[in-house]
Amino acid sequence: MWLAAAAELYWTTFGRNSAGPYWSPIWLLISGLLLAMGAAGYVPGYQLRWPTRRTVPATRWGLAVAAVLGSIALSAGVVGRTIERLPAADLLRTSDIVPALKLYVGRLLNGEQVYAPLDLGTYTSLPNYPPMHWLPFVPAELLGVDYRWWAMGAFWLALLLYQLLLARLPMPWPERLLKLVLPVLAVHFMVLIERALAGQTIEPLVFGYYAALCAALLHRSVPARALALVACVLSRYSLALWLPLYAVLLWHESPRRAGQTVALSMGVAVLLLVLFLWPDPSSFIAAQLENFNIAHAEWAAPVVPQLGGPQHLYKGVGLAPWWHRAAGSDIDGAIQSLQYWHFAVCTLVPLLFGLWWWPRRLRLDTRLVALISLKAYLVVFYAFIVVPFPYLGLLNLVVSWFVLMLISGR
Repeated sequence: MWLAAAAELYWTTFGRNSAGPYWSPIWLLISGLLLAMGAAGYVPGYQLRWPTRRTVPATRWGLAVAAVLGSIALSAGVVGRTIERLPAADLLRTSDIVPALKLYVGRLLNGEQVYAPLDLGTYTSLPNYPPMHWLPFVPAELLGVDYRWWAMGAFWLALLLYQLLLARLPMPWPERLLKLVLPVLAVHFMVLIERALAGQTIEPLVFGYYAALCAALLHRSVPARALALVACVLSRYSLALWLPLYAVLLWHESPRRAGQTVALSMGVAVLLLVLFLWPDPSSFIAAQLENFNIAHAEWAAPVVPQLGGPQHLYKGVGLAPWWHRAAGSDIDGAIQSLQYWHFAVCTLVPLLFGLWWWPRRLRLDTRLVALISLKAYLVVFYAFIVVPFPYLGLLNLVVSWFVLMLISGR
């Protein structure tokens, strides 16, 4: 498992595209799946037990906080220089993510309809970001904080959450220090190698959501699980095909808690959607339907000689180049084919985990099955995604922290 985790980190950061745009994503996919499979082989008969906070030595809590402060000291300079090179006023030249989010937030604060066509100066765009992708930036706007720093702050809070959970688990000190330091290095490698992560996107916020979800999966708190699910689903829809498996796991664990979790998450999600989309949902729906045209534009983009294909397809993190190479002049057909494969494999992974879990259900902790199946699902999801932006797949490294954390304390 440790070798698989190291390989995943390598192929995602320093080794990205080192085997070329066709084989690099395959090695990345294999390493991520090996990590999930190794964890699946580890957990039968293992029931996760969290020691009470009072029994945790103060030294561990101190190390948890020190690790996060160390991460900030190590990586904040890189983040700051990246943001300085891309001032907020000039961001629209390279990315419309932050400028668009500022329009969403500005409309909310001005009492205007949020989901309406966006005027981005040189062009008009439809509003395609779900509520939890922009709503957390309302305080940042009120405080005058750059959205990118706000998102990184959320990421460091996610790292703190991981470190606090790690502090509660008993394990040998060499193993503890390794698990303490590895995420700190991973965060640094992320912002160092993929400058767009901190410079052009707010993806670290989404990483924070998924870290909260991983932590919630390992506990039995209904509010924590429900709110984490809502944050993830209403920022991206990546989880959609994994949710049925999780619903079954929840029901097996406790029908009462399952019903409460589903009811609370559905209630909060519907409330947010109705609150912001009810005045006119047509713009948001049209934006989702327009995603195919956006994908076509990326696939039809000019070839970058150093990469051998369009910039956002041939960076070695997704399998799209295999379909792009075979497309010829039929780009739309190739995109549709990859979409079918994407749907098929993302449906297959939860199904296979369900079939593996069912005969072993009395020996398996459903919390661990949920986390490991989520890891495998996201590995496959981002391998087969139609436009594999490199910063999206970095999410898999965050989930890996929590998977590795489990192989201790038996």
